[in-house]
Amino acid sequence: MKTLVWLQRELRTQHHPALEAAFAESKDIIVAYFHDPKQTIGAANTVWLAKSLNQLQQDFKTRNGRLWCLEGNFEQQLEELIQAYDIQQIFYTFQLGHPFKAMQQQALSVSRRLKVHLRAFQTENWLPYDQLLNQSGRPYKVFTPFYNRLSQRLTELTPLSAPKETLEKTAVTVCQTQHDQQLSPSLAKLLTHPWAQKVMHHWQVGEQQAWSKLEAFITDALASYDHDRDFPAIEGTSQLSPHLQFGEIHSRAIVFELLALETESNMSNQAIRVWLRQLAWREFARAILWHFPQTETHPFQAKFEGFYRPLSEDDSEQSKIYQAWCEGRTGVPIIDAGMEQLWQTGWMHNRVRMLVASWLTKNADIDWRAGARWFNETLVDADPANNTLGWQWVAGCGVDAAPYYRLFNPVRQSEKFDTNGTYLRQWLPDFRQYDDKHIHAPWQGMSAEKCCYPIIDLAESRQYHLEKVAELKSSSQTH
Repeated sequence: MKTLVWLQRELRTQHHPALEAAFAESKDIIVAYFHDPKQTIGAANTVWLAKSLNQLQQDFKTRNGRLWCLEGNFEQQLEELIQAYDIQQIFYTFQLGHPFKAMQQQALSVSRRLKVHLRAFQTENWLPYDQLLNQSGRPYKVFTPFYNRLSQRLTELTPLSAPKETLEKTAVTVCQTQHDQQLSPSLAKLLTHPWAQKVMHHWQVGEQQAWSKLEAFITDALASYDHDRDFPAIEGTSQLSPHLQFGEIHSRAIVFELLALETESNMSNQAIRVWLRQLAWREFARAILWHFPQTETHPFQAKFEGFYRPLSEDDSEQSKIYQAWCEGRTGVPIIDAGMEQLWQTGWMHNRVRMLVASWLTKNADIDWRAGARWFNETLVDADPANNTLGWQWVAGCGVDAAPYYRLFNPVRQSEKFDTNGTYLRQWLPDFRQYDDKHIHAPWQGMSAEKCCYPIIDLAESRQYHLEKVAELKSSSQTH
């Protein structure tokens, strides 16, 4: 029986249940990634995808296997491959959100039309989402109870199998079009783009690099993670998020590594659990999107539909403000530094992500979906579940959200978490002229000709937001 293993965001050779099941049932396996340029997350994400696929092709070859990279309309390419190579069954790993939901539905339509068995593996999670419910049998909507329940059940996690020494079953069928020897055309071309090369200059991709980064983080930074993670100038986080997003390393494998550390190392269990808790936020985000798929495009709390102004091309002033935010020209140093880091590297420190999201939604009064779209376009780790949860949390309209009346004060946050201005000077070279006292808000206490001013007054916009919140609260109480 010939089996197709269709890859989406599981770009690794080990800890891969769909691939392992194919090896158990078939002697002839085609492993393929279908790149449909019309069904992607965003530009930076696609750049990482291209590099990761290129590395994975090399990894397959090293172990006597082959990985096919096909391009074009997904449904058409899948149907043609099935018919051309007489494929009897398709295995794939279930993924959440756009564009995976649509592609998985298209795969189902093709398999039914051609009478080919289609099997989904829901194995990228720690535990099945429908088994993580509260005492009322309903999904958790608050993180802490979710995490408490999840942490109690870590012993139930399905173990991951050992890596296979050879992938030669994936090379039995000869690819007639050389798609197992190279990237698809548009992905190969993308890697020659100057912006793509600039972004990827900061990263090393692939399964081996993901494991190396994990080992380095555990050795060098995990013990101090609880303190260092809030300071953007310190490399105190793992920066494994893009590796996890592309499935270059299984999140469950990381859990097993941490659980082993608790019993085998001298490291504080508290330090280990602090990072484990942060990893569990990813599981929480995915569980929310699994139970409430509408939240990818609509606020979980329906009363917030229309609360923030939707981005409109007809509103020239709003468009200018949004564009200034995208380009790091808001006049607020910590906001602009974060947006510059994002543009240069495809990544942004998590605390700064919260600040830039708060500025856009609560100071600029622009709908969270506009910000989420820009993050999708520019983050290498853009993930449907994490992106949605993060933006709705800051905007105050999601589950377990920050109170909608609370605004981050970007100046106070900058002074607290980048006291010496190291992060600001790294990403805003023009600000190196300012001393530590004035760099966080140059317009305070300096002459006008020596500094720039925020394009939105922070105090006035804060007051406007609070007035809107009061109106929403009053309206909710009368209905």
